[in-house]
Parts: sequence; C-alpha cells; structure tokens
Amino acid sequence: MQYREIKVTLPKSRTDELYEVLDELQVAGYYEVLFDGEADRSDPEEIISDITTIRIYLHTDELEKELKILIFLKLKEPEAVFWEIREIETRDYEEAYKEFYKPFPIGKRLWVVPVWEKEEFLNSLKTKQLPNSTEKSDSKDSFPLPLFINPGVAFGTGHHETTKLILERLDELSDEGLSFARVCDLGTGSGILSVGLGKLGSQKIFALDIDPNAVRASWDNWQSNDFGREISFQVQESGLDNPELLSKEFDLAIANITFAVLSNNIQWLAKVKSPRYIFSGIITEKKDAFLALLQSHIPGSVVAQKEWNEWWMIDWIRV
Repeated sequence: MQYREIKVTLPKSRTDELYEVLDELQVAGYYEVLFDGEADRSDPEEIISDITTIRIYLHTDELEKELKILIFLKLKEPEAVFWEIREIETRDYEEAYKEFYKPFPIGKRLWVVPVWEKEEFLNSLKTKQLPNSTEKSDSKDSFPLPLFINPGVAFGTGHHETTKLILERLDELSDEGLSFARVCDLGTGSGILSVGLGKLGSQKIFALDIDPNAVRASWDNWQSNDFGREISFQVQESGLDNPELLSKEFDLAIANITFAVLSNNIQWLAKVKSPRYIFSGIITEKKDAFLALLQSHIPGSVVAQKEWNEWWMIDWIRV
C-alpha cells in the first residue's frame, strides 16, 4: 500500500493547532521529528524547540484532506511554514520514525528505550555502561528502569515536554519513597506513562483512550516490558465517562490531555475517585483558567508544578 507523506516544517508554537486539524480529519498517522539527522547541534539529544518538523500520512486517494491541510498551513503563517510531499510504501511509513528515536534518560532512573533496541540496551545494563553515557551505575537506588516503547502512530514517544514532565514527577515522588498502588492513566496514548508507573511500583493500572490505535499500542508496549512481579493492567477504548473508571477507587489519576478536552470533560474528571491528580498538556495561556476550573469542580491545592517550553505539569491534591 502507498501513502502520501507531507513533511511540514513550522514554528513549534503552531503544532497544537495543526494537531487539532489532523485529528479532526482523521489522517492515517502523524508524528513529530524530534531528532533531525541533518541538523548540526552540539547536543545529539537536544529537542528542537522553536522550529520543528511534522510528518503527516494520508492514503493516496485522500486529496480533499491533503488540500485542507495545505490551506490551513498557507493561511496560518505562510512566511514561516514549508512543506514537501512524496509518495511512500507502507514499510517506509511504518519504519520512518525509527531513524529519530534513540534511548534517552528521564529523571534519575527512568530510560525510554525503543523496543527495537531492547536487546542492545539490556546488554549495556549488564556492563553498567549506558548508551550515550560515560557514567556507570553501581547503586541499586540509581539502577536504570527501562521503559521499552514502540510509539507507532500513538502519542507518547517520551520526547514531548508533557510526557517528560509527568515521568519526571513520578520519578521524583518515587525517589521520595512515594508510590501509588492503584492508578488510572487518562488518555494513555502509547501507554508510556502506565509502563513508567508499573516500573515505579504501581500494582493496579487502569488506562483508557478514545483512539483504538492507542489502545493497541499501549497493550503491545505493556507486553514488551518485564516488571518482575504481577501487575494488573487494563486498557479500554473510551472517554472519561467510562462507567468502570467512575466505579473504581484510585490513589492517583494522571492525565496528559489538552485543556480543551479536560475542560469539556471536567464533570467526569470530578467523578473519578482519586485524592490526587497529576496533569500535563496545559499551556501557559490556559494555566490560570485550568486552575480555576479545578478549584470549582475538584476543590484542592497545587502541591507541585513545573513548566517546560510553556507546557505545565500540575500535581493537585483534592481536599
């Protein structure tokens, strides 16, 4: 099967608007190129923060969708957006992102590792020599916890600021001796946050996502990881009005979801039986509105918050 690939270069500030268009059009797939092999940077793991590249995939007969995407790009910022289009085979589409996805650390102990580099990474642990690092890990407390992930077309490679912020926070809490036995992962995407929770000690994880591709990806990624103990992991295709979600009790709810989705579903979010929430996906301009929304529907207080490239992580305890 062939696909049409649109390679778009644009200001990172415009990506969320583009993602909304792509989601509405239900394109075959898209992902952000976070490591540009042609760019000259001193740090090979540096994330491109101002200008970024998005690769979009359409079926060859979806010319109307392609036209709508190009009109959107032309209208939004014509002088700063560039694109090129080509036809590719299925295998090229499925393998393309692998060129840009390499193991990298998050926090003190977590490492996000693509599944196709699993064996090499495990071998590096045996020699205590981590990829792209001269440091050796001899301490049990600092021994790496790898999250083996195949992102495919599901959101959650671990590179996006929102994903990193939540994983960093979970790692910090674990370092302080806190773990959460029962957790729900709202909008699980690739399942990377659920995998991280499992590696950090959670016993029961209930995940959901409205995207069937995400549900499949999260289950596959869970199966790719060894947790060394029995963990209950469920993932379902649904929204936040899921009856099973609302009937269970949790120690923590995590949600890497945009303000628009959270605000439209705040009544369901408030019904989740959890004393604590960790949110990400909130941009600076929406932060105050989101905190006001939380206070009105889930009264409580912020116990920790962190910003990265205008994305916020908010750790919220309910009263």
